[in-house]
Parts: sequence; structure tokens; C-alpha cells
Amino acid sequence: MRVAAAIIVGIAFAALPASAVEFFGVELCQGSTDTAVDIPIGSSLVLESVEIGDHGGLVMLLSARSGKVMDHVDDLMTGLTGTRGSGDGDTLEWTGDHLTAVAQKVAKKYAALAVTSDDGCPGAPPAPPAAASVPPSPSPVAHAAEPPAVSSAPDSVPVPAAAAAVAASSTPPAAAAPPDPAPEPAPAPVAAATPDFQVVGAISHSPADQTWVDVMGVVANHTATGYRLASFDLSLYDADGRLICVDTVSVSVLKAGQQRAFRDAIRCPGYDADDVARIELQFAGGL
Repeated sequence: MRVAAAIIVGIAFAALPASAVEFFGVELCQGSTDTAVDIPIGSSLVLESVEIGDHGGLVMLLSARSGKVMDHVDDLMTGLTGTRGSGDGDTLEWTGDHLTAVAQKVAKKYAALAVTSDDGCPGAPPAPPAAASVPPSPSPVAHAAEPPAVSSAPDSVPVPAAAAAVAASSTPPAAAAPPDPAPEPAPAPVAAATPDFQVVGAISHSPADQTWVDVMGVVANHTATGYRLASFDLSLYDADGRLICVDTVSVSVLKAGQQRAFRDAIRCPGYDADDVARIELQFAGGL
């Protein structure tokens, strides 16, 4: 059965003190790679999957054993931030305790939760201080009688005194070589055209059984067209460029200019994760 999931984007963060934030067993900080999230005992939420987002943040897919999944997510984050989430029944946001979080309902019992912090990780080297600018010295008053300044020649390489005497007696002084012409400026790089649909980050994959493979990732819609349901062909290739298998995945409510996460399953008999060297996602159609 195919399942579609959503990612939350566009979170703006303020600068915070450089100390990691504790998030249910994970030190949440910029550059963190820890995904060992431990949902509290007694919570009705189940952690289906977790991945590293931008700058060390976490992107989680949660499900509810009973009740409304967004209510349980709100209870979880309120206990951490001290405030209830703001928004409607399908999207909630929290800000507090040095972190920012956004949750979005993606199915009846499923919700995507993105949590991040701008705090630096403990032990990370501090950023180098900016070089102090030196004010220019005041220009001297020009005098008409003064000759123009002549740049001094670079120091010559020292030679033995005897060799210098022979060179002085037999060779006239060489004329100064003209300066090398200034190199031409390099041409400005040409910006690559942005594709209509783009995979954000890496697409993860793991075997579900002998026939099906679970896949999960994020796709961005750079077009001006939104889709209630968009379909993509997901292809797996080995290191020699040979096609291992291809199947269709679906992303629901993919708006114009939006990024959305998907979680689906593709039919791939004989799949071996070690054989997959490249993954391609191509738009197949939508409505």
C-alpha cells in the first residue's frame, strides 16, 4: 500500500546562544547527525521514521495509536516548549526553548514534524573573527615641484663578490623589462537552469519484503502549476548505469513553488540496497 507524507519548509530562525537543545534524547544543534529520538513512555505517538534535515534539524514521520494525531503532537511539543501550537487542525507551529517546530497532518493517523535549532553543537570550533578594516591614510597634499613617485625594484638575489665584479666589468646594465600585461578577467559563470521538479537531499530506500522496497524523500515543485496528486517515475540504477527497477510514486497536494515529502513503496524484485548507486525521479503527470 502506498503512503504519501509531507515535509514542512520555510521556517525562519533567529540567532540563539551556542548550546545544544535536548530533544527527547537528541542534542538538537547545527550540524548534528544524531537521530536517536526516544518518544516518552505513555505517549500515544509512534515514531515511524526520522531523518536529518537542514543544518542538523530533524524531520520525523509520526503516527497515533489512538485519537487525533495532531492533538498528541501538540501535547508532546507543549511539554517541551511550554506553549500550545498555533495554527489550524492540520498545521501547527511552536517556538520556544531555543527551538522551532512545525507539524502537518498528512493522513488520518499520520503527521510530519520538523524540529530545528540555531544553537551550535558543544565543542564546535568558534567562527573566526572578521578581519578588522584598516582606515586609509590621509592623502598628502600634492606639490607641483615634487616629481612623481618611482616604485622601487625588488631586492636582487645576493651573489658572491667576485662574480659580481666580473659581471660589472664585462656586461652593461640590462634595461628594465616591461611589466606583464594584466590578465583578462575570467568570464562570469552561466547559471544552470532550475528544473521543473527537483529532489531535495537524498532519497532513502530499504527492503519491505522480497518484492517491495520502501522509499522516502522530498521533491520541490518549481513550476507555476499546483497538483492535487502528482505522479513520478522512481528509477534505481547500479554503478554501471544499468536500470535495476522502476515504479511510480505519488505526492499529494504538491502546490506551485512548494516542497513536499513522500513515503511510498515500489515493486522491485531482486532488490539489493548495496547495488543501488543512483536514483532518479521523473515527473509522470498529475491532476
